[in-house]
Amino acid sequence: MKYVAVLLLLAWPYIDLGVALPLGPWNFNAPLADLFALALAPLALVWLKERQLPPGAPGYAALLGAGLAGALACDDRGAALHELVRKPLFFGVAYGLGFTALAARWRASTTIHTGLLVAVAACAAISWTTSLGRIVAGDALWFQAIEGITNNHKTLAVAMAPALPLLWAWTPESPPPGRLGATRRLVVGVVAFAVLAIVLSVSRTAWITVAVGAAFFVTWGGRALSERKTLVPGLILVGVLAATYGPIVTGSLTQLDALRSRHSLDKRSWRLFVESPLVGSGPGAGLRVEVATFPDYRVNGVDAHGVVQKVASEYGLIGLFGYGAFVLAMARRLRERHTPGDGRWPSFVALHTNLLLSTETFSQTHWALLAVTLGLSLADDAPAPSAPPHGSA
Repeated sequence: MKYVAVLLLLAWPYIDLGVALPLGPWNFNAPLADLFALALAPLALVWLKERQLPPGAPGYAALLGAGLAGALACDDRGAALHELVRKPLFFGVAYGLGFTALAARWRASTTIHTGLLVAVAACAAISWTTSLGRIVAGDALWFQAIEGITNNHKTLAVAMAPALPLLWAWTPESPPPGRLGATRRLVVGVVAFAVLAIVLSVSRTAWITVAVGAAFFVTWGGRALSERKTLVPGLILVGVLAATYGPIVTGSLTQLDALRSRHSLDKRSWRLFVESPLVGSGPGAGLRVEVATFPDYRVNGVDAHGVVQKVASEYGLIGLFGYGAFVLAMARRLRERHTPGDGRWPSFVALHTNLLLSTETFSQTHWALLAVTLGLSLADDAPAPSAPPHGSA
């Protein structure tokens, strides 16, 4: 099972790397990462057997309940129910329970960190390649699809950014004082390589995420910057404002176009929320509902860029409060166990900073790392089972 986790991490950054099979009138398609996560889903039985679920489970159940109510009340019940099962329910079970159980119960820290290191190195190399080609072609600020991997090269940067604190904090060996071991030098090199790839990607969301994660490791006056209580929230606020309204200052036509698109998406999310404020307009409504008025019709089929807009519009106030309780419960658990130099809490904060501006709420790129950070934290006090799952090492 640990090797399945490695395969999952190797496929984790690539949302379009998957399998598509026509099965009669139905077309089966899924990213490879989700297929590997499906293999880990039976491990969810570990939590059910012990009648003990990860923190935040009741809040997430409220989100699912709101999604079910919204799906039954909307016009396209079939599509909404499919979206509910395929996205929030699947990610909650396969990643939130299955992958988390593996990380928590079977002492998989070294295996997971190694898989994550290789995955980030490979992802950074792909990101470098596409960014250099884009810059040479004179399209530095525009997005570029990578066929078979992603429809937007920036998704690679967004996936890598919250993983860097987890890697940076990993110390797999104890070298002599004043020296770096070979593996540690490799970790530092991969993180630096990934940071430069993120810079070249011109993903503002990933830039903010990297800055938030770095605040936990950069020291000033003998203390990490994150220990100054208002710095991280202030950094997030300034970053979000700069990313949102910076194009007005720079005057970049490309960035102004992106700003207008985000504004249109926010207007659509607000409309869906107002139409059904309690349980939302149903799972996946943001992708199905079309706006016919200029200039907002041009964003049809694009998901909301932000977790608040996504959850509020499709799951309403009940779903929003449920999701908030889910995140806060996990945050409390990780924060209580945080010690200086630990990467799990910084990675968790970076992950959820990511969600403020991205479309990753129900995506493998978010949930794989969420399972890793939570699972490794729960491993601190989780008893190891008497026998590991078949195929583990």
